[in-house]
Amino acid sequence: MKKLLNIYIITLVLFAIVSCTHQGAAKPWSQQNYTPHFSPPSDQIELNQSKTVAISANISLNKLKQIAALSNAGLKAAYLKWQSELLKVYAAGTLPDPQVSFTHYIDEVETRVGPQKQAISVMQKFPWFGKLDLKKAMQTHSARAAKESYEAIKLSLFKEIELLYFDFYYLQESLRIAEENKGLLASFEPIARNLIKTGKSSADLLKVQVELGKIQDQISGLKLRWTPLKSRLNEILNQAQSEAIDLIAHLPERLPLNEEKLMWQVKNNPQVKAYDYKSEALKNKVILARKNSYPDFSLGFKYIRTDDSDMDVDDNGKDPIMATFGFTLPINQRKYRTLEASANKELDSVRWSQLQHQRSLERRLSIAFFELEDNERVLKLYRDTLIPKNKQSLTITQQAYRNGKASFLDLIDIQRQLLAFQLMEQRSLSNIFKQEALIRELTSPSLDDKELN
Repeated sequence: MKKLLNIYIITLVLFAIVSCTHQGAAKPWSQQNYTPHFSPPSDQIELNQSKTVAISANISLNKLKQIAALSNAGLKAAYLKWQSELLKVYAAGTLPDPQVSFTHYIDEVETRVGPQKQAISVMQKFPWFGKLDLKKAMQTHSARAAKESYEAIKLSLFKEIELLYFDFYYLQESLRIAEENKGLLASFEPIARNLIKTGKSSADLLKVQVELGKIQDQISGLKLRWTPLKSRLNEILNQAQSEAIDLIAHLPERLPLNEEKLMWQVKNNPQVKAYDYKSEALKNKVILARKNSYPDFSLGFKYIRTDDSDMDVDDNGKDPIMATFGFTLPINQRKYRTLEASANKELDSVRWSQLQHQRSLERRLSIAFFELEDNERVLKLYRDTLIPKNKQSLTITQQAYRNGKASFLDLIDIQRQLLAFQLMEQRSLSNIFKQEALIRELTSPSLDDKELN
């Protein structure tokens, strides 16, 4: 009974030693302390449908982006992916699990001090110096890359919200302009009727009614375009398609943009920074591949329970305790050299991919500034020149038509032209804000710093 008690005591001691060893290895890495220090908010980890949010008419663009950030399913998935990678940092820096073995001698081994009955041993593997730090550093950089991917998806989501918001604005302005032109056409009808009383043909009245039918059809078509816009917004907000949306878009205040300064800020784009962290992880992978060619060590203890001998000898029935030391033999060095070379190739691949991605972002930014400048030119042309002159021409032609000095076709042509000009003005205005949304996605968080502008 005393022997069994000794076995239990020694087992507990060995487990305590191993546990202390693992607790020591679990301390944050001194150079890359990036273990999670917070829990995700509950609204970020719920997998069921998010709470329905009423989209009222007076909701602002910033409020709409906040709602999307808390509701969008794709952003939640990216957030949880980041948290998953973050939680792996601790495990990456811990020692392998110890191995415990128990032996029962079916055919007892007779020794001078007595027959051996059972044996228990504990072995702990210790990787070569620095391996655990490298593994933890790799996972740390992988977690940071996942965070940058999350930030990139968030920026893309905000851009998508802005583009949709400005589509709402253009559609509501198109409807307003069409309704105004319908009212303008309707004002021609009394003029045509008065001219009929003077003996003129009723052809002009019929033309007015035909044009009114056309613009009414245009208004009906514009109203139908609310459906895909609202459907897309419900999708982004992770809501059912049946949810009502009563959104009235208002253009926000514009900020001046400095193209030269912002072009240099592309390197701060989360997608580019994610490649930086992937490169750092691969640098550690190269070093780890090199260290894998060195042996790993194992330390352990073994205890053998021995019964008393029939003979009266010194140390009769004494239980031996042995220390064990071992190490791996990485004899196939070619394998480790090829693995190191492979990690170097992978690192070079990521670096070239980063450069290509950065060049692509720079191209997109350059095109966005070109489109911005072009739409500003178009807006200035229509707002300051074409629309004022067209309205002046419409007034003159209207008066001439009342006096019988202009044809009704001239009046209709000018009215159609005014409608087209006003729509082009609003199209170029909405395109300006769309290009600025794209610039924000490519250069953020640079645009949050007003000193850059």
